[in-house]
Amino acid sequence: MALWREAVGLFGALLVFVFWGSNTRLPFVARYRTPGFAVGFLLWVLMAGPAGTEGSARPQWFTVIGASALTAAGIGRLLGLADLRRRQRADPAYAPDSAAERSASGKGLLRRYLRQGDVAALDRAVEELRSAAGGTVGDPRQAGHVLALIRGLRLRYERTRSLTDLDEAVTAGRRGVAAGLPGDRTRDGTRGGPERDGRRDGRRDRRRSLERGRLLSLLSGCLRLRYDHLGAVTDLDEAAELGGEAVLLIRDTSVHFPLCRAEFAAVLHSQYERTKEVPYLDRAVTQLRRALEAARRRGYERTVDLATFCYLLSRRGDSCGSTADLDAAVEAGRSALGQTAPGRGAFELCQNNLALALRTRWELRQRVEERTGGLQEGGGPHPYRLRAPTADLDEAIGLAHRAVGAVPADAPERAGYQLGLALALHCRYRYDRHQYAVDLDRALAALDEAARHPTADLPTRVKAGLARSDMAATAGQYAQAVRSFENVIGLLPQLAARELRRTDQEFRLGRWTGIAVAAAACALAAGEPEKAVTLLEQGRGVLLSRALDVRTDLTALRAEHPSLAARFEEVREALDGPAATSTGFGTGPSAATRGDEDRRRAARRELSERWDELLEEIRAQDGFAGFGGAPLPDLPTSGRTTPGHGDRGPVVFLNVSELRSDAIILEAGRIRTVPLDVRPDEATRQTRKLLDALHPDRILDPALQKPVHQVLAWLWDALVEPVVDCLDLRVPAPGEPLPRIWWVPTGPLALLPIHAAGHHGPGARTGARSLLDRAVPSYAPTLRALTAARARRKPAVPPRPLVVAMSRTPGAQPLRQAGAEAEAVRRLFPGSLVLADDGATRERLVEELPRHTWAHFACHAVTDQESPSRGRLLLHDHRLHPFTLADVSGLDLGRPELAYLSACGSAQTGLRHADEAIHLASSFQLAGFSHVIATLWPVFDRFALAFATDVYGQLAQDGGGMASATAVHRATLNARALYPNLPGLWASHVHVGP
Repeated sequence: MALWREAVGLFGALLVFVFWGSNTRLPFVARYRTPGFAVGFLLWVLMAGPAGTEGSARPQWFTVIGASALTAAGIGRLLGLADLRRRQRADPAYAPDSAAERSASGKGLLRRYLRQGDVAALDRAVEELRSAAGGTVGDPRQAGHVLALIRGLRLRYERTRSLTDLDEAVTAGRRGVAAGLPGDRTRDGTRGGPERDGRRDGRRDRRRSLERGRLLSLLSGCLRLRYDHLGAVTDLDEAAELGGEAVLLIRDTSVHFPLCRAEFAAVLHSQYERTKEVPYLDRAVTQLRRALEAARRRGYERTVDLATFCYLLSRRGDSCGSTADLDAAVEAGRSALGQTAPGRGAFELCQNNLALALRTRWELRQRVEERTGGLQEGGGPHPYRLRAPTADLDEAIGLAHRAVGAVPADAPERAGYQLGLALALHCRYRYDRHQYAVDLDRALAALDEAARHPTADLPTRVKAGLARSDMAATAGQYAQAVRSFENVIGLLPQLAARELRRTDQEFRLGRWTGIAVAAAACALAAGEPEKAVTLLEQGRGVLLSRALDVRTDLTALRAEHPSLAARFEEVREALDGPAATSTGFGTGPSAATRGDEDRRRAARRELSERWDELLEEIRAQDGFAGFGGAPLPDLPTSGRTTPGHGDRGPVVFLNVSELRSDAIILEAGRIRTVPLDVRPDEATRQTRKLLDALHPDRILDPALQKPVHQVLAWLWDALVEPVVDCLDLRVPAPGEPLPRIWWVPTGPLALLPIHAAGHHGPGARTGARSLLDRAVPSYAPTLRALTAARARRKPAVPPRPLVVAMSRTPGAQPLRQAGAEAEAVRRLFPGSLVLADDGATRERLVEELPRHTWAHFACHAVTDQESPSRGRLLLHDHRLHPFTLADVSGLDLGRPELAYLSACGSAQTGLRHADEAIHLASSFQLAGFSHVIATLWPVFDRFALAFATDVYGQLAQDGGGMASATAVHRATLNARALYPNLPGLWASHVHVGP
């Protein structure tokens, strides 16, 4: 028998064994098992030749080998089929052979999508890959199918922005990590064995490390994308943790090293965007540089990474003012663009990022020229002219315009490209308004489309809307600016998605503070004061309004549509449960509970969708068009009077912005505006000056309280006196009652003691220039909150206060007068219930609050400037069971009347969340209390006792019938008379409510 025939015959026998008898995990073998067996068998038979023919004598060993291969193949196949049947009894979906075919088909469809942008092919690819992963559960081959599925789901998310795809990808990735995927098994099915030699063991471990690193990297990327979309910081933290582990597992010699590093760089960039800490950006640049170097060592360039490198260098150059970074960004961007052919998926990205680098470099050079006057620091001429040429801008505009034109109209990235184009156009317009006048209109049009793009991410839409409003306002087109602001304000509730923890909601809203203030200023400039009030109401207190929406009165709905009312109550109860106010207090979720957290969020998302659908259905009914939403204030220009607002006394919005500053006065039957000569930077400076002087070490020193007097005098001169003069509020005659006035300060003014404005210092004439001597002042977080408080009926029963007195608090300084404060309340109101020290636990307090119409807290309070909802009252068990601001907001106590928070800073918020009015006072109002007495800064124990005794003494004079605002006002005047040179004492308490 010829040697070549023997060789081919032996090859055929090998094919028979490999394709039919082995249990290999190679997808190629699994996909072509039957054709491979057929080819191998035919080769062996044909090469053996018919017995007895010339030249066809078969050696004995040839026949033995062939028979052995066939026997082994048969036995192996039978065993494989038996194993398959056994597994299919446990899991009917288990089908590894067809899974391999589906996986190969899915990967081919993914390649078609990447080449042609065929979304239908992408959908089919995901279905195929999902089936492949589901058909190999418990099989070592599942690892590759899961990786492909995650990649397909991510690609579809990037095209459609559907969160369900990311959720599925994250779930699949977490299951793979938890199950030890990817994995490898020895022939006996165990995870190793003594028969393995060290070399094979090392190769296997390296392979497993590589596959695990790939899985972790893909999972990290999906978590990062979900954070960017939704804003849950736990996703970002987990992405950083997994990404950091992945880069340690994948060696720099691996073909997967560049992609893994690029994914981790994206996570670091998201951390920079959250914190604005440049070291995160530095690490991101380093990671991506290593990815590019590794790819070059292997002889290729990842153009997507190069384009991203251009983007990161542009961001760092802009943040740090580094021309070197921007020059390097332009170089990287040109290189990426030069390596990408038009029509390829990354071509538009390369154009957009290069345009960003060119525009940023032009802006930086302009700033340098304007700062130096065309001279270098040494005095010589600057290499750039004072009015830099627009070559960079012209090129950037051309690139950005082509990038926008090349992407589909429904592509999510189109909005970002339009934003970049608009910013470049506006730069050129500002450079020469006459030559490039048309650029402004082009920029406004691009931004309008970007802000309204249906699939773009919310931050991009908000940025586009704000950029458009700013450009329009700067050009004097105030009506256009107002229209853009209305669109942006409509997006704010979506930014703080209901499925997020309360702290994440606050963080997202805190990034965009000041929008309502600027919007109101533009509305006033456009001659629309009613619109200004509406925008202030809709753009401030977003979370407060959402909570009020949930607690809408159902009396009318129950009467006319009882089934709708029942469904509404069901969804409301679920939405307003503990998850609605969850702050994630303490440590974040562990690996074991992250799946539970995802399921909680998914359930909240589904509830939110049901809520929106139900509201739409209810509002479609006759007479319920405004049901469950923030009602617009009843303003005179709408043809109605203002019952509940100005008829009880004026309500005054104080609005300070860069464009203009005004007081907006709502009175019975009319609305007026008063211009104010105040700038935001001055308001912020006065706020910081006040807070510095109110440190506990300075409050009792008259010399160190002079800055407080100065701030109170500034408040009178700049803010309050113009309003008082407009309202003609005079010092009343003896015995004449003082009028009421409500203040709604916005922005940094929310931290200032408007109620104490006046010249109170030494030598000041009493009553001449002081608000306290002309009116009884109160505060309202929003007009809607004031309306809701006024709508609550006063309890018919006499007050029976619940008093919490914490003389001794674990981990805090003792409050020696807390017990005396409780005794003073009990003496004036004998029916009071006192929870003191270890009797004042969270559980007991929550149990007792619904039984009392008044509540008094003499205890420590903690404020959290970054996450206001984590502010809390310190009860006996505060370390284990904190009684947070979010917990208070989640209570629905019916119609309680008065909460007195005799604790430090209980009406204090931070600059970042000033417009949200998130503090303990507003949370108690949300829980149902119509009136809240609180403090703006730290108070001393002995003074808190004296002030509370005075207030309750006033209230007890007529059995609790006196208005709490009047009692606070009188106690403040008495304290001012006792301590005229210590405004840090007498001006600390405020009244919030009707």
